[in-house]
Amino acid sequence: MKHSVIFGILLALAVSAISLPVSTRAQVTEIATKLNNPRLLTYGSDGTLYIAEAGDGGTTEIEGPLGKVKYNTSAQITMVTKDGKQSVAVPNLISTNAGFGQIDGASKVLVTEDSYWIALGLGPKQAPEGKHVAAVVELDRSSGEVKQALDLYAFELANNPDGGEEHVSNPVDLAMAPDGTLYIVDASANALLSWTKADGLKVAAVWPVDKEGKIPQSVPTSVAVGKTGHIIVGFLGGFPFIPGSARIEVWANGKLIDTYNNLTLVTDVEVGDDGSIYAVQLAGGFGDQGYIPNSGKIVQLTDEGMITVADTLNFPYGLAVAPDGSIAVSVNSAFGAPNSGRVIKVSK
Repeated sequence: MKHSVIFGILLALAVSAISLPVSTRAQVTEIATKLNNPRLLTYGSDGTLYIAEAGDGGTTEIEGPLGKVKYNTSAQITMVTKDGKQSVAVPNLISTNAGFGQIDGASKVLVTEDSYWIALGLGPKQAPEGKHVAAVVELDRSSGEVKQALDLYAFELANNPDGGEEHVSNPVDLAMAPDGTLYIVDASANALLSWTKADGLKVAAVWPVDKEGKIPQSVPTSVAVGKTGHIIVGFLGGFPFIPGSARIEVWANGKLIDTYNNLTLVTDVEVGDDGSIYAVQLAGGFGDQGYIPNSGKIVQLTDEGMITVADTLNFPYGLAVAPDGSIAVSVNSAFGAPNSGRVIKVSK
């Protein structure tokens, strides 16, 4: 069976670990508070931080891609200016709750001079009128109007890149190359897609489903463009999420050129000014009670090996490297109480 959701099969989780996490290897300060399932992060050119919140899932029942889900419009894009003012940039996006702590909604935003590009993940099978799910939408920053919507679910139905039995789309991360090519990671399609205005959506890379179950699932979750133009893709790995079973791949001209192994539950990758790769590990593994709280990490991959930048983080998810070299990371990103999400700054 194709892996249809990022978080996989969940058990009842301890949700008491929702306070500001600490790190044994870095100085930590708070940037944003009272968030609901904060996921990936982006810095704008003016130093404003943008946070994709998946929302709280709501209580209204509706048919989802794999059964009944609950939904509302609590997903949003939150912004924090350089002087620390927190506000909502884009409200009222679809948020769904499939149960067992699985909340889906807005996952990533890219900010250009006049547009927001937003990845909207799993949602109702039939989105309410005027709303989008399983799509990437471009919004006008001034008016909030939709400039265009890339329907990833329609692309999955027409192409089914990984050959899986299920037809589910869950776009979770975006990256834009200097030439304007948009790269989209679809975790449920097990594919990296590219988009340009001239060519539309294309499959840039795919990790086929092994229907006999002999090869562990990949589940791509994150994408970044390197300083040399290489495309960097991070993977969650497959259930039961054995420590060290995740990886990061580096692609160039449609070919795999390098792999970083021995990672765990990678949810984001970014590239620093020095070209080194930073990655978020959601947790240190999956135990009897589900994902292990307070075991997440930020790691830096260099020619000398892997360096732990911050650890003992509670379900970190997305990171962004600030202009001053510090790292913003979303924590309490899943399985927590309402308004328990945070973004913190880690200074090495």
